[in-house]
Amino acid sequence: MSSSTIQIQKLGPDVISEEMLVQAATLFSSAYGIWGSLAQEKMSKFCKPGHRVKMSAERLRQQSLAPGTRSVLVRAVSGDKLAGYAFATRWDYQGRQVCWITQLCIDPELRSQKLATKILLALRDGEKDRGFGILSSHPHAILAALRAFGRGIEEIDMDIVKLHARGILDASPVDYVKSCKLKGTLFGEKGDDGSVCSADTGFWVDHDEPMAALEQVKAKGVKWAFGELLEGCEFIVVVKGAEVESAGDRVRRQENSSDL
Repeated sequence: MSSSTIQIQKLGPDVISEEMLVQAATLFSSAYGIWGSLAQEKMSKFCKPGHRVKMSAERLRQQSLAPGTRSVLVRAVSGDKLAGYAFATRWDYQGRQVCWITQLCIDPELRSQKLATKILLALRDGEKDRGFGILSSHPHAILAALRAFGRGIEEIDMDIVKLHARGILDASPVDYVKSCKLKGTLFGEKGDDGSVCSADTGFWVDHDEPMAALEQVKAKGVKWAFGELLEGCEFIVVVKGAEVESAGDRVRRQENSSDL
């Protein structure tokens, strides 16, 4: 599949078909990851260590398109094949609209082509989002969100995360987002486990592949601000959106303030 043949589609819940959900669930089940060594003990007898994390269309609908939520799907397609997608839900926090990516999945063959960034840029197109967020164990998802919504990891404002993460999570209509527990020294925790900016989501996926990807990121000279990732946890990003021109290019100007 060539990235030059890919089309980006942005869809509201009223036009998302069952076939689209099946396609997304199938890609997730083949590409997301495997269960970690403690998944069966911590979660369910069906979460067998080393086995692929599976997703059904029905569960995907429940998690990412819950009734009464302002949710959306952005998908990248080439012909009739799904190359990647993102689900997101919007809600209000302190009188401003925030956009939270509830699921992001890319075909492994296309992960080096910045497709995730393109999908996330399409997600924000035409919207009045003041803040954006994502929970993910994979550094590439974190980097894509920072490129699409902010000014990249080089200029991340960790005070935004520190000051607003808990309030945004508490306001969320998405259960797993609302109930997660913030972890790390950024949030006042003391300890020597190396965690800085993450959240305990109780999702015991294996971390070997994402941590190998993180080492490759660090080898390129990228300064990783989020610390270590403990089992059952995911990195968390909250970013105030940089201005975007009509053509979709990010504007470098941004208020020097940690307010959303």
